[in-house]
Amino acid sequence: MRRRRRDRPREPLTPAIPDAIAIAISEVITLIEILEHARARMVDLSEVDKETLARASGSSLIPMLYARAGFTSIQGRRSIPLLTDEISLLEAAVINLESYQGNEVVLCAGYQLLEDFANRKRNISPVCHVHGILAFAGEAEGTTSGSVAPSLA
Repeated sequence: MRRRRRDRPREPLTPAIPDAIAIAISEVITLIEILEHARARMVDLSEVDKETLARASGSSLIPMLYARAGFTSIQGRRSIPLLTDEISLLEAAVINLESYQGNEVVLCAGYQLLEDFANRKRNISPVCHVHGILAFAGEAEGTTSGSVAPSLA
């Protein structure tokens, strides 16, 4: 076993800054419709627990999307951040729509979003949290509170 030398200072852990793609409000609406339809089909045709249902249908993302859309709207912006990791929730919803006889129009919309999002992965942007809501890092400077992190002083 190797021991760390006491005279060497510890390197602070720096959290990884996640990357996001920019999506339009119309895409948020389509994404929410897909996730809700996937959840409804799974509820109707399977007997899974709530946690599995939320993960497999992607419905756990919906409240966060509404919060991001609202914050973006208040700030007068047009682009809403979607973490690159969250695209996998859309992938899962589309797969489950295939398995649970989802509406063909919704399924096609899901495939279109997946293709659009895959193309945008080349143009990712860093994000941060403002008042607990995900925002693009470059847009955080213009918040009404002045700071990305609230002050407790």
